Amino acid sequence: MTEIRNVTIVGAGTMGHSLAQVFAQEGCDVWLTDLSEEALEKAKKLIAANLQTLVEMNLLKKGQLTPTLSRIKTTIDVEAACSETDFVVEAIIEDAAAKKELFRRLDRIAPPRTILASNTSYLDIFRFVETQRPDRILITHWFAPPHIVPLVEIVRGPETSQATVDRVTALLTGMGKMPLVISRFLPGFIANRLQSALNNEVLYLLDNGYVTPEQIDAATKASFGLRMPILGLTKRMDFTGLDLTQKIIANAAYEAPPPRTRSVTVDRLVSEGKLGVKTGSGYHDYGGRSPEAIMKERDIKLIKLREFLKELGEL
Repeated sequence: MTEIRNVTIVGAGTMGHSLAQVFAQEGCDVWLTDLSEEALEKAKKLIAANLQTLVEMNLLKKGQLTPTLSRIKTTIDVEAACSETDFVVEAIIEDAAAKKELFRRLDRIAPPRTILASNTSYLDIFRFVETQRPDRILITHWFAPPHIVPLVEIVRGPETSQATVDRVTALLTGMGKMPLVISRFLPGFIANRLQSALNNEVLYLLDNGYVTPEQIDAATKASFGLRMPILGLTKRMDFTGLDLTQKIIANAAYEAPPPRTRSVTVDRLVSEGKLGVKTGSGYHDYGGRSPEAIMKERDIKLIKLREFLKELGEL
């Protein structure tokens, strides 16, 4: 297995800029590409801010900041970004047609040895992506923010080779990530399937006026959210007792709401221009702070929690 040292990230948005940072921190030479110079400039500012936070948290030496940034090159020329790459991670919009066209192009311009990965959350790329290297195609599903959250779900396609899976798994493990290999495609994989079920319930509660966003978050963080980092979901049932769990299942007191394709609450907020952190308000108001300041506060808390869980042996 040849070593992966040159990495290309296609898409510099919410996930892409952080992915470029992850690989650069581990010593890889990274090309970050997007459709506009404006998007790339914004990405570079976010990466610099992320790295500064890591320095402040004593997780990155100050002397490593400039060398890490220097390993990331940006361009709107995807061909230049892929001409010598070992590994491409696609992090563009969740649109099948756009991903199909991109992979067709990547297959043409990237060296034959190059592994092509998608960061898709739900799309079955193996059904529509057409390349001459089906053995080197897979999904690597990261979680925001990738430079902090350790899990990466690796999803193999029908023709993905074991060598490809092994190379990517070894790369991610060496970077301190937690890769989980899923043998075949399943919409949402593991974590997003669970999160989707929660989201569906959240929208049901909000749209029907049972609770407020503040109450939902308070209930989450002060109950099962507190247990989850230590017990997960299945071990929590062990602590409950599987005999009691069996009775709860048999009682069938809980009925899941039907899947939703829209939400009146979300529709209202979007119509008001309240899109979340990027506009300063969504379900919650963020007090006029910049997205960078809001994300820095989140990142510091996540880092502290992650490091504490490591100390406990839970990560």
